[in-house]
Amino acid sequence: MIDVETELAFSGAETAHAALSAHAKSHDIPPEIDDPGHLAFSFQGNRLEFLTVPGRMRIRLSAVSPNTLYFLKEAVAHHLEEADPAAARKLRWPGDDGADSHRTPPNFRLLTVLERSRPIGGMTRLHLAGEDLEPLTRDGIHVKLMLPADRARSPVWPGVAANGATRWPKGADRLHVRYFTLLELDAEAGRVAIDFVDHPDGQISDWARAARSGDRIGIMGPGGGLPPATDRPLILMGDATALPALLRILEALPASAQGCVIAPLRPDDAGYLPASPLETLLLGPERFAASAAGCFAEALAARPEARVWVGAEHALVHEARRIAAALPAERKEIGTYWRRGQRGDARRDGHDG
Repeated sequence: MIDVETELAFSGAETAHAALSAHAKSHDIPPEIDDPGHLAFSFQGNRLEFLTVPGRMRIRLSAVSPNTLYFLKEAVAHHLEEADPAAARKLRWPGDDGADSHRTPPNFRLLTVLERSRPIGGMTRLHLAGEDLEPLTRDGIHVKLMLPADRARSPVWPGVAANGATRWPKGADRLHVRYFTLLELDAEAGRVAIDFVDHPDGQISDWARAARSGDRIGIMGPGGGLPPATDRPLILMGDATALPALLRILEALPASAQGCVIAPLRPDDAGYLPASPLETLLLGPERFAASAAGCFAEALAARPEARVWVGAEHALVHEARRIAAALPAERKEIGTYWRRGQRGDARRDGHDG
């Protein structure tokens, strides 16, 4: 474990503490400890603690890797910014140089395009090469992928702010950033693949369809969670944008796993998902749009003890959350991947406008 702590003196410490607690609850992030003056979260072996007395806040981080340590520092800076911007600007971490830096974040790396393929209709797969890919084998299955918003410009990659947050290029140098799932990762060979669903006027999917050998793109991560590990039956549902994540989840399942997966694949494209012990309900894109929520409700009614995972467009996610509302937070992971009528990824960070 990597353990780091820091302390901030500011008059609004107690108010900021309460705001952090309220923010976590509003995003279905249950604290492990939520007492006056003591707020703690644990996830995937990592821990984040806020210890607050009048006028002072101590922040403790325990991380399983340098990658997750960076994400924790960034999360603290981001959420403290929402609660008390002046305090966020004062935040510093032991061992950091205490000044804005043009060095890239420790979990940033460049990938180079090797070749392009079409695993199924409506999807482009890029096979990529990079150095030091071993850290991508843990901490999560997703990465932030980025390229200049103005593709005619040379890229200016992110730096690190004095408080530990990512310093994103602005103005003409701003980056277009979206989340994607890592596939076919071979760290020893320095190879990885990423699938891109074809979106009309999607900036990164347009880039992927036109990418040539030698083109480069930046990534940060990994993050975004690991395949669910549980002894309970699983109910998995994802639209086309979540198919790569479903692929990774199914690859990781033990032979003893039970449950079902609901996906928008035609029979001819069934081979996109690996064989698994789960029942597979392939609806096809058109039927999926009309029937997925009903199928999800039926699956949960048949397996009320299940753990559920959903990744899809906002409207379907909203309906899935309603259907699974009675499940405790630790038995559901339901996330919006995109919103109809909004370009790009609903999980975007805001720095890419």
